[in-house]
Amino acid sequence: MTDTELVDAFESGSLPPEHFRHREHVRVAWVYLSRFERVEAERRMQEGLRRFAARAGKAGKYDAALTAAWVGALADARAALGPAAAFEAVVAARPELLDPRSVRAR
Repeated sequence: MTDTELVDAFESGSLPPEHFRHREHVRVAWVYLSRFERVEAERRMQEGLRRFAARAGKAGKYDAALTAAWVGALADARAALGPAAAFEAVVAARPELLDPRSVRAR
């Protein structure tokens, strides 16, 4: 699935929860950061995850502070690796980003 297809499926609600694991969360946030300034990327991720969790019947699992922390970690990685870095290059250089426990809410 391309970045555009993933983001479109995430935003439209057509992405099944079983196809939206941690790696896909990180990838969507990375795509947002490549398209928008950090504040807008975080806003889109926050709103999208709220809707996604509600559709999946797990609204209580949504954590705004954790989402903000993840967007921040990705923004930091993007700044360190350069804005043109591809997602696969980022996770190769920073494999901890694929560990859902590696970032904590601040």
